[in-house]
Amino acid sequence: MGQLLRKTLLFGSAGLLFVIFAVSLTPITSPLPPYTGQYEVGILDLETEVERREIYPAVLKETGKKAFELNTLAITLYYPSSLLPLPSRPWARPWLPQPVSLIGSGYARLIGFRSAPMQSIVTFLLWAFGSKTVIPGVVDAPVLNAKNVESLGQVITVLDMQGQEQGQQNIEEVLELRDVYIKSDAKLGKGTLPMVVFTHGMAGMSQSYSNLLGSIASHGYVVAAVEHRDGSGPGTIVHYPDGGERYVWHLKLDDLQQVMHFNRTDTPMTDLNLKEAQLNFREAEIVETIRLFERLNRSDGAKIRNLKPKSPESALSGFEDRLNMSAITVAGHSYGATGALQALKNAPSKDMPVNGAIVLDPGKGSGLLNHDIKVPTLVMQSGEWTEKQTEFYGQGWHFDVVKNLVEKTKQGWLMTLTGSAHPSCTDAPLIVPWIMKLATNTKLDSRVALREYISASVDFLEYLRNGEKKEVLTREVTSPAGPLGDAEKRGKSKGKYGADWEVHVVPTN
Repeated sequence: MGQLLRKTLLFGSAGLLFVIFAVSLTPITSPLPPYTGQYEVGILDLETEVERREIYPAVLKETGKKAFELNTLAITLYYPSSLLPLPSRPWARPWLPQPVSLIGSGYARLIGFRSAPMQSIVTFLLWAFGSKTVIPGVVDAPVLNAKNVESLGQVITVLDMQGQEQGQQNIEEVLELRDVYIKSDAKLGKGTLPMVVFTHGMAGMSQSYSNLLGSIASHGYVVAAVEHRDGSGPGTIVHYPDGGERYVWHLKLDDLQQVMHFNRTDTPMTDLNLKEAQLNFREAEIVETIRLFERLNRSDGAKIRNLKPKSPESALSGFEDRLNMSAITVAGHSYGATGALQALKNAPSKDMPVNGAIVLDPGKGSGLLNHDIKVPTLVMQSGEWTEKQTEFYGQGWHFDVVKNLVEKTKQGWLMTLTGSAHPSCTDAPLIVPWIMKLATNTKLDSRVALREYISASVDFLEYLRNGEKKEVLTREVTSPAGPLGDAEKRGKSKGKYGADWEVHVVPTN
């Protein structure tokens, strides 16, 4: 008991001193920047009931419950809205999910702190650094519709040219039209919105990439960021239709009792078993997300019950006949990149009608990478990920494994954004730039890095639609062997915002 108290006081004092030191630095936190596209972005947290099933047979030591049972699908939708881009952020979604204590306790458990005092300290730190941050956009905004855009054309000049006070008044007038637009029965521009399903990395959450995904949405795409319940995030709550709840915490191998194989033989669970279970769970959630798109598109939006507490659902009916079901791209970062690649083993197919993939820093310890890929694929690695090479499951260096994977597709790109770090595609370097720069020793400005990722992603998505290559996608190979070749043969090519890319593989057909 005495040792625990001393440990708590030690970490508590250190945490308090860190907060005082951090808060004394200005600016320690920054707001998220505007999106790069022409459309306002609607945001909606959505949780829906799905067919209940066990994805992988394993049991939690803590509760004795099934560890990989799928009950509901939780996503954050980012989508282009009929509202004009607004100079202020009414109804913006807080960046930190609620309750903050859930995420604080989750991250504390993730780093090994199970005591309530330590979880409270981590929760306070999260609150201190993230409580004032909001995700730009409008919650439950009407979905982009040709008739809506035409109706709003008259107020563009007003919002652009009026003063702050008058502009705010007109913003309120625009927002008053929200319900009218949601209830509109106009079906102009049917089936024109392409979609992206995004899967987050280890210890990530559905909002961890909000600027990347919101910017893609601002260019005219519907993006669903999956809130994974596979035990890879810090913490999440499954909400049942009857009002019940189940907490899903970050999982480690020691948290599981055993694995029950389908031949009914009990065997100890290995790390690769755990990765297999989580990747299978992620693939199931991707499939369910595509099924949700199908329901939204065929007029089921008004029938869908949103199980996420205090989250609206009025905008869902606006997706009817608006989605292009032949243009669905899967994307992911780190563990999510591995998951996105796994989903491609069954694509394109009826359950997985996917036309391409965007892969950011495919995992080095997230399990084996799927090489059976039949759709165009853009693999972007950070400079940190490319430079720090590791042996990959006995298959050789990670860079070579990824390079061979992309070359095999004959319709893929592999490139490195030099000077960037593994978290550069996330919101973290934008919210706490000083801390992330110190932690990652990044050379490239965080906003420039993210804009390069966004630009390349949007150009790739446009390429999937019309076959036209732009910007960095038009470059020839500049660095065929990357970190494993001669330094003098590592050429670079400028991106749209002036950053350097190394191009390792380009399509050959």
